[in-house]
Amino acid sequence: MTLTLLTTPFVTSVGAATSYKDKQQQNEQKQSKQKEALDENKQQLSKAQEKVYAIDQQINGLTLQVVENEQKIDQNERQLTKLKQKITALQKKIKKQEKMLGDRLAVRQAKSDKDPLLEAVFGAEDIGDMISRFNAFNTIAESDASLLKDYETSKQELAEAKQELEDTRTALIHDRKVLKKKQHELNAEKDKRTSLLKRLKKQKRSIESNILSLKEAAAQLKAQEAAAKAAALAAKKQAAAQSAQPASISKASTKVISNATGKFIKPANGSISQGMGAASGNNGYAYHNGTDFAGPVNSAIVASAAGTVIQASSGGPYGNHVYIAHNIGGKTYTTVYAHMNALTVKQGQQVKQGQQIGKLGSTGNSTGPHLHFEIHEGGYQYNANGRTNELNPESFF
Repeated sequence: MTLTLLTTPFVTSVGAATSYKDKQQQNEQKQSKQKEALDENKQQLSKAQEKVYAIDQQINGLTLQVVENEQKIDQNERQLTKLKQKITALQKKIKKQEKMLGDRLAVRQAKSDKDPLLEAVFGAEDIGDMISRFNAFNTIAESDASLLKDYETSKQELAEAKQELEDTRTALIHDRKVLKKKQHELNAEKDKRTSLLKRLKKQKRSIESNILSLKEAAAQLKAQEAAAKAAALAAKKQAAAQSAQPASISKASTKVISNATGKFIKPANGSISQGMGAASGNNGYAYHNGTDFAGPVNSAIVASAAGTVIQASSGGPYGNHVYIAHNIGGKTYTTVYAHMNALTVKQGQQVKQGQQIGKLGSTGNSTGPHLHFEIHEGGYQYNANGRTNELNPESFF
């Protein structure tokens, strides 16, 4: 974002007043558009939040289903363990049954040359013995049939149980895969919605920042308008005083600690640690729009030229900072002094060239004690990626 405040000289004509009025109207229109954008953003944000909430509810439900499915699978695993034990027992039982059946087959094979009915009739001593022999024969036959039937039943029961458990386990594992896949899809959707939410919140912060910047710009326009009128009035009074008393010198409200002269003078005695020009971008800007003076903490910072303080505040990237508007040769300039440890002037105050306005420090986005100093032709403008209306301070020293 490029913030433009004032680009016209300080004059007191009707045209200047109209210019200020036009700029204020333009600013109000921009604020109105930004507020509309903010309202629309809030609506989008609300809808996105509703979607994220709905997805969260679905994910919670699916998570419970996955947990239940896992519990069922664990239960099935325990059933499988029990069945394996049952299978082992059945296999032992079947092995014994097979041995018994084998023995019975061997016996029946050995007696296959004799007809059991004939043996029962002709081998009996009497009728009672014959009946006993028939009963014994039937009992043995029934026992053999029962043994065989029990053997077949055991085998069938074993096969059915194994198949049923395998089918159940396969179905549960399949369900778990399906649920996990669904959960993954929903998580992906949630990530997408969350990303949208973050983007909208970031957009909201940007719009709100733009509105605040525009409000600040409006306030500075009013301050510069007042400064222009004050400068013109002061110039008239000075001209009248000089005409009446050419030799008189008015006392400054604050001590002037630098007697250097020129359009602009160095605002600090420290060495230049960074000049104006392209920057790495590591500190949030790809273009350095001023000159940095390194020096000891609390060393004096002075006004680079006479003018009116249009802003003296703290906070933000510049930390403790001062903006001064100047009317030099009929042209408007704005100087910026940033990262100060303390301020010694206030908004609306008239200052002389070389007058102390603060103390050097390292407030705001600063990596060490220094003064960040800018000169703008016209009002203050800023662009983190390139030059606007900045002048190179070093060209004046």
